[in-house]
Amino acid sequence: MARVTMKEARAHRLLTVRKLAELAGVAPATVYHIEHGRTTASFRAIRDISAALDVDPLDIEEFAAVIEGTGAGMGKAVAA
Repeated sequence: MARVTMKEARAHRLLTVRKLAELAGVAPATVYHIEHGRTTASFRAIRDISAALDVDPLDIEEFAAVIEGTGAGMGKAVAA
């Protein structure tokens, strides 16, 4: 799978922000802030959201940036 944004992956699965948050066990604000580049995800949020989307974390641009250490805004991670 080519890298996509988290919003694209969520839309592909026809999930709302609230439904993805519910499936991943995170706050809806966490999903919103990651999608809009306001913060980077914690490793726990990456794991849980990736599982809810049924994708490899490295296939999501925002997550790959954190995992590879290239993410903008590093240091403002949101706990799940």
